[in-house]
Amino acid sequence: MEQYRVPQPYGSDWRIWANRVTAFLSQNKSNLVQQTGNESARDDGIMMWSRAGYPVVSAGDAFREIIIKRAVPTSSVGAAGDTAGMVAVSATHIYVCTATHDGSTNIWSRAALTGGAW
Repeated sequence: MEQYRVPQPYGSDWRIWANRVTAFLSQNKSNLVQQTGNESARDDGIMMWSRAGYPVVSAGDAFREIIIKRAVPTSSVGAAGDTAGMVAVSATHIYVCTATHDGSTNIWSRAALTGGAW
């Protein structure tokens, strides 16, 4: 079974990585295989479609769903449709959704992006 590797993040601009992953999915959607349950997540970075039809990538000995939200959340409570695992990026922060939106719980966390060489 042929498998494809998701583009790896590098540099300090996660927006570039998110755009690369989106382009990768667009270009390779028809080539990605669907999970059958026999695949090994031992090697990080293996990408395929889950049985539910979502793109997944292997990381830490497990297949994890990839969800990239294009718009940054307007508050830590988020909005209807936000689910754990979503990622959003602005010019100054990266945002990670840690739970499903319920209208009152703070589900989004953010970390400031710093520029410059490293």
